[in-house]
Order: sequence, then structure tokens, then C-alpha cells
Amino acid sequence: MVVLGAGSWGAALAHQARLSGKSEVRLLARSAADCESLAMGRIRQLPQIAPIEPLDADTNPAILAQADVILLAAPLSAHPHASEQITGYARDDVPIIFCSKGLVPDTDRGGLFLPEYAQTVFAGRPVAMLTGPSFADEVLANLPTALLVASPDQAVCGVIADIFDDSHLRIYQGEDMLGAAIGGAAKNVVAIAAGIVSGLGFGDNARAALVTRGLAEIGRLAKEASAQQKTISGLAGLGDLILSCASIHSRNMAYGFDIGAGRQPDGRLSEGRHAVAHLVARARYHTIEMPIAEAVDSIVNHGASLADTIKQVLARKASTE
Repeated sequence: MVVLGAGSWGAALAHQARLSGKSEVRLLARSAADCESLAMGRIRQLPQIAPIEPLDADTNPAILAQADVILLAAPLSAHPHASEQITGYARDDVPIIFCSKGLVPDTDRGGLFLPEYAQTVFAGRPVAMLTGPSFADEVLANLPTALLVASPDQAVCGVIADIFDDSHLRIYQGEDMLGAAIGGAAKNVVAIAAGIVSGLGFGDNARAALVTRGLAEIGRLAKEASAQQKTISGLAGLGDLILSCASIHSRNMAYGFDIGAGRQPDGRLSEGRHAVAHLVARARYHTIEMPIAEAVDSIVNHGASLADTIKQVLARKASTE
């Protein structure tokens, strides 16, 4: 197995797969510095955590030619280059497992979720989504974590479940790749909003209400995109949403918290910051309302007044539930 992407999440997945011992594990990294750190059991993005057992990493994409499974854990911004590496080196029958969260820009629909993107770059190849409530530092610390692997090809799901058998990851299997991708991408945006509410000091009641209404927005989008509602109610939707909106341990919530508290946020690791414009555009394509996502987009990408935006959201007429 090759994990393409040697950041904290790629390293966490490689660490658990190596613990299971079901597959030889290598990482394809972007820099020699990442390889050197991993060889010492260090994660450059998480310098505060205890060292793990060394991981085998390389910068040569030719290692993809020997892969029997590829976990694509690179950031979305790196997916075009990663896709070229996969199509250039990997066999056509090797399953590609998407492990990132977000949307890819699209001129027709505003944004493509990862299974839709896969149809454009990996047509005919077996693909799946691996997602769910998971902080990389906890996975690296061997704390129990449950994830969903989703694919219309259930044989691929079985392969992934087997790879992580006997690890600290509990892998549930499903067929709804699109729903899994929608839940993972949209929850990041709701987490920014939850952070803003918390940073403003609005309290736990307001945050709970926002998270609940955010889940309703995600459900509406999933329905219009022909995803399954049960997926949004599971690990990839509700589970990931709960985790991301629980505390500033979540990068997206921390980003929103800084905005609400009047501080300049560090958005380098906030997936929701990069996804929100595409998410709003996709909602407009489906002609559905996502007021929370629209509010976050107005604040993050258009410099809207925080006070005015909050006032507009609160002025919306309450509907039935």
C-alpha cells in the first residue's frame, strides 16, 4: 500500500495500517524533509506529539508502480499533481481511496465533490472514500477511532477494512461515496460558523442550534445531489460534524473562533475556508438555500461585516422542522 501525502493525516493512516501488519506501507512525500522526519518517527506538522515507530517514505512517484492500494491523503490543492502521478505510474486496477475533504472548482456546478472529480480523472478505476470523525493526533496516539469507507464496489471496501483490521481504527463499510464526500466537505464550513458563534461568546445554546441547522443544510444538499440521508446521519455526516464543532481542537472551528473573537485567523489548515465558496456555488446550482454556508462565505471571502451578517441570519423567519 502507498499513502500519497505525508502530512499528519497521511502519516496517521500509514501508522495504523503498519500496526495492523496486513500490508507493506510506504508514503509518497513531497519533500526530503518529510521523509527524514518520518524516518525518525516524527510528524513535522505535529511537533508536539510523541514519536511513533519510523515510517518508510520516498519522494519518487515510481513507488506507485508497486502499490496494490493507494490512499490519496494529499490536500485538495495537490490533487491535480497527485492524480497525474497516479495515472502515470499506478496500474489501472489499483483501488484509489480518497482520504481528503472538500470540493474541486467546476465551471458548470460550482464545485465537484471528490467522487464526481474521480469520474473525470480516474474513469474506470476502482475508487472509494475513507472519511469520518478523526483528529490525526489522536489516531497517531492509538486512540480508538471509527471511520467509514464508502464505494459502490464493495470489494474495495472489504480490502480497506481488512488492511486496518487489528489496528485502532474501526472501519464501517457503505456504498454511498457521494454522501460521504458531502458530509466531509460541508461539515468543515459549519465548523467555521460554530467557531464564530463561540468566539462571539454566544454560548452553548446558540452553538447547538447552529450545528443542528447546519446538519439540516447538509441534508438538503445531499438530497438534491442524490446522496443517501442515512450517510448524513452516520459517521461521515453527523459524526464528523459533532467532532468538528466540539472545540478548537478542530482547525476549522479554531479558524472561526479567531474571527468571532476579533483576531486574524490562521487559515492555512482550514479546509472549510477553501471549500465554502464552492459549496455555496453548488447549492445555488441545485437552487437550495444554505444560509449558514452563505454567511460564512460572505464573511470569509467577501469581507462582510460580522455584526451585519449575524443580524441578517437571525432575522430570517423561523420555519417548520
